[in-house]
Amino acid sequence: MPELPEVENTRRYLVQAGLPGRTITGFRTGWPKSVRKPALEEFVLRLGGRRMEAVHRRAKYILVPLDTGATLILHLGMAGRLRLQPGSQPAHPLVHHVFFLDDGSELRFQDGRKFGKLWLAQDAMEVLPALGPEPLGEGFTAEALARALAGRIAPVKALLLEQSVAAGMGNLYADESLYLAGIHPLRPAAGLSLQEIARLRDAIVEALTSAGAQYDRSRAESWPDPPLALETWTIPRQLAAPCLRCGGSIEGIRVRARSTYFCPGCQE
Repeated sequence: MPELPEVENTRRYLVQAGLPGRTITGFRTGWPKSVRKPALEEFVLRLGGRRMEAVHRRAKYILVPLDTGATLILHLGMAGRLRLQPGSQPAHPLVHHVFFLDDGSELRFQDGRKFGKLWLAQDAMEVLPALGPEPLGEGFTAEALARALAGRIAPVKALLLEQSVAAGMGNLYADESLYLAGIHPLRPAAGLSLQEIARLRDAIVEALTSAGAQYDRSRAESWPDPPLALETWTIPRQLAAPCLRCGGSIEGIRVRARSTYFCPGCQE
């Protein structure tokens, strides 16, 4: 599933490609179930002739404010991709949603697994779930993370997946952050010391910042068709693979039904 770095990379790609300022002239979908709010007919009518003012991100959501004050909200689902391409260019066969634009280009939503979602809301808060601080924002401090974990006996890995703890975090970067911090994914959150929580907070920021930098380089090197998904983590995601730090074997477990990789020698 696209996580914070992938969604932020998509946002930056759309800005760089010139989406802000374009006007939507039409919309076509091959999978109407993805349109969650409002009903499809109203969704199409309210989009027509509307100018896209900017492209923002909140957690794993892409937010596109329109000149009416409403916001187009997109969630990429498990494997969604957004591309801004000339209308004359053949579309990928897994493109299920197309926004037609005033300059002849098309914003194409490729969603092979059909888990993507689209909303149009006057207030984005009507759609977005309860979200914690952005991990790369000023509000994501060690103190804030400590408050979110206080008194909770669930495994720290499980809590990092809750969007109320760190908005936009997902399975891959939770593993990476715990690996960088040297913390076992099954440790009860309430048992972490303040020093360990501060280390985890710094590791989260490091993991996401490093991923963002790799995506920035990729766009610069591969424009105008950069990859929208890279393997930007360092922990080997393969059983018995050697740990990059100690040379020991990587182990795998399931935490809340999510594949979890860690080094038993480095993560305590």
